[in-house]
Amino acid sequence: MKTNVRTLMIALLALTFLLAGTIPASAHNKSAFSGTEVWVEDISPGVETYPAEGLYHTRGAVSRFMMTTSDPRVGGEDLVTINWNFKLVDPPVYVTGPMWGTFRISNAGGAWEGSWVGVRNQQGASYIYYVGKGTGGYKGLVLTLSIVRIDPDPTTMETIKGIIH
Repeated sequence: MKTNVRTLMIALLALTFLLAGTIPASAHNKSAFSGTEVWVEDISPGVETYPAEGLYHTRGAVSRFMMTTSDPRVGGEDLVTINWNFKLVDPPVYVTGPMWGTFRISNAGGAWEGSWVGVRNQQGASYIYYVGKGTGGYKGLVLTLSIVRIDPDPTTMETIKGIIH
């Protein structure tokens, strides 16, 4: 599991450095925010495979979430494309392993588009990290945020902490 977390953190750092070059030199202000996210619906199950006994992989699943944050630039619909390499485990956790994909958070002022990485641990808690660029009214800004859900139930409310750069 430590290898999965290390790989996910390296991927997040790489995404952060790649996007850092898109921040204007004059953009020194950072805005911290917090909030919650709730699952709304699964739009597509993607392609599910079981490559070996006890393994469950998905590619290209799509789910809709709704974000509410202390910064209205980050609130709104969160459309997430999801991939995972899960190991099947006993209830109530059911699955553990790495996750990754893309996201698009949109509202009347603009949108945020980027990539995410995460892990669902052996207790069923999920830790997810987003890095994205602003479009529309948020063009030139970069979003980094973390999402945590302690409960193994994927429909349980998640907590969010982030920064707009």
